[in-house]
Amino acid sequence: MILILSDQYDVHADKVISELNQMNASYYRLNLDVESLCKTIITYDLDNNNWKINNGVSEINSSEISCVWLRRPFVELTLEEAHEQDVQFRIWKNEWNKTLLGLYLDLKNIKWMNNIQKTYQAENKYLQMKLARKIGFSFPKTLISNAKEEIIKFAEQNEKIVLKLMAQEFYKTEDQQYKGIYVNLVTLDDLQEFNLHSENPIVLQEYIEKKYEARYMYVGGEHFVCKIDSQKSSVANIDWRRYDIANTPHSVIEPPLEISEKVNQLMKELNLEYAALDFIIDPTDKWYFLEVNSMGQWLWIEDLTGLKISKSIAKWLVNNS
Repeated sequence: MILILSDQYDVHADKVISELNQMNASYYRLNLDVESLCKTIITYDLDNNNWKINNGVSEINSSEISCVWLRRPFVELTLEEAHEQDVQFRIWKNEWNKTLLGLYLDLKNIKWMNNIQKTYQAENKYLQMKLARKIGFSFPKTLISNAKEEIIKFAEQNEKIVLKLMAQEFYKTEDQQYKGIYVNLVTLDDLQEFNLHSENPIVLQEYIEKKYEARYMYVGGEHFVCKIDSQKSSVANIDWRRYDIANTPHSVIEPPLEISEKVNQLMKELNLEYAALDFIIDPTDKWYFLEVNSMGQWLWIEDLTGLKISKSIAKWLVNNS
C-alpha cells in the first residue's frame, strides 16, 4: 500500500493518483490540511507498535504501508490560518505535527519519495551551494551577510546584482493581500539604506544575463527538462515565478550530458529520489545552478509540454511499494 501524504487541494497528487488508478495500484491518501484532519482519527497502539488511521472514508494500519510519497509532511495551513492562530488552534496543530513525526519514525525503514529527514536536509540552501560547487556546477557569485561594509563592497565589485530570500513565504501586506517576495535587481544606492546594526542577513548574487531558464525535474533516475523562455516576458524576465505564462514559452529540451551527470551526482549526495532544480543558461549556453527543491511543483510544466512526470512518479511508487 502506498501512503500519499498531501492535502485535499493538491492537484499534483490528483494527477499522480489518476496514473496510479490506471495501474490498479493500492494507495491511501492522508490529507494534512486542517479541514481534512478534523475528520481524521488516528490511534497508536504502543504494545503492538501499530498505527490505525481513518481519514473519514477508509481505514488502514501502518503494517499495510509499504511505500510513502511525501508531498506535504505536516499540517498544511491556508494563508489565513497561518497568520491567525489562537492558542487552542496552535495546540491542535502542534500535537498533530508531533503525532505525524511519530508515525514517520515507525515508517522510516520502508521506501520514501523522499525520506523526510533527507528532504529537509536537502532544502538547506547552504548545503546546496556547497555541494553544487563540490560537484562542479557553475554558480553565481554570492554573498550572505548583514555587514553593511561587505554588502557595499560586493555591490561595487559586480555590475548588476540581485537580492534573494532564503525562506520563500507569503507575507500579508497593509492592504490585506498575500504576496511573495521574489528575486529583484538592486542597486548600490538601494543598499546604502542598509542599517549598520540589527538587520537580518541578506543574500546577494551577481546577476547572470539569461538566454533562457530551465526547470529540471528528476524522478528516480529519469530526467525531465523544460526550457523556460523567461526573457520574452517583461514580467517574468528577472524571476519566472512571477508567472506570465501567456508570454513565456515552455518547451522540452535535452540537457548537456555533463549537466545530467552532475544532477545524478547531486541527487546521490542528497539522497533524493525526486527533486525540481532551477538553472539559468547564459547567452554563451553556460548552465548556472540556482537551487534544488525536494518538494517542488511540476504540473504546469507537464500541462504545457506533455512531459510524463506524473506517470514517472506513479511508476516509481508502484515499483517501490
